[in-house]
Order: sequence, then C-alpha cells, then structure tokens
Amino acid sequence: MERTCPLCNGFINDSPPCPTCQGNMENQGRLVDFMGDYIAYLDYEGTKLIDHDPDSLESHTCVHLFYCPECEATNNVSVKEMIR
Repeated sequence: MERTCPLCNGFINDSPPCPTCQGNMENQGRLVDFMGDYIAYLDYEGTKLIDHDPDSLESHTCVHLFYCPECEATNNVSVKEMIR
C-alpha cells in the first residue's frame, strides 16, 4: 500500500487562510525541502523523522510550508496523505 501527498502531486490545490491576516497563503512546498542541500538524498519516509511533526510518520501526513504575501507570515500545515 503506497501513500502519496495529494498536494505534492497536484491532486489538490488547497490554500489555507493566513492565521494572522486571513489573506490567501501560498504553498511553498514540503517543509523538509528547506532543510538543506542533502535532503533530496533521503527517502520520503526518512524525511518524516525531521519534519517538525512527531506524528507525521504514524498519521501519514506531509508537512508543507505556506507563506502569506500580504503580511509575510509563514505556517506549517500537515496534509493527509492518500492511498494510491
């Protein structure tokens, strides 16, 4: 049973409202992709050990970084993975 992130794969294009100003936030990608040059060499499940969500591996979520261009706030959002 393979799981995949619907946001990473373009199946959804959801954008949460900014918690600070209620503006439209923009998806910047997976949070772990901002954690250094060598992150691409880790497998998908391995990156869940360093994504700042202690339950992402067990709860099958993918943590994305969202940015608000209006007030420059950032927010981490856990996206529920789907079974492919």
